[in-house]
Amino acid sequence: MLNIEPTENVLILGIGNVALGDEGFGIHVARRLKDTSFPANVRVEEGAVAGFDLLGTLTDVDRLIVIDAMILDLALGEIAFMDLDAGFNAINKTNMSFHQVGIVELLQISSLVGKTPRVHFLVTKPDKMEWSFELSPMVAQAADKAAAFLQQKLAINHITSE
Repeated sequence: MLNIEPTENVLILGIGNVALGDEGFGIHVARRLKDTSFPANVRVEEGAVAGFDLLGTLTDVDRLIVIDAMILDLALGEIAFMDLDAGFNAINKTNMSFHQVGIVELLQISSLVGKTPRVHFLVTKPDKMEWSFELSPMVAQAADKAAAFLQQKLAINHITSE
């Protein structure tokens, strides 16, 4: 569940490689959200495949929403929203994220330096992983759904800007 308080600093982090088609899902969703008028406590970042370079972005984050392409038992075009435990369990069982080492290590290191945000994953299943800067049609639909999902959830929770 996504119950965000107005006092929580929220980072929506899209990760992926936009040069590999559907592998860039997280980046494409982040770009769809860039023009959204979120409250002041919500920011959207593109994480690409930077791994440890993202550690500094977590210093003031209370809630982290990671958007990524993961190999899951989902229909193409479907999205899944998971909390930290479900996301880590899925990563550990299936090695399904193309960035799982980077994001898992990033979160572990952030906890060692005293900052552990509440973490959620918003994911879809990739269709085509090939040299392309475009998403496949079904994953593009999933990107639209993911962006709409976050816009709706943040509005439903009555987060207000100053």
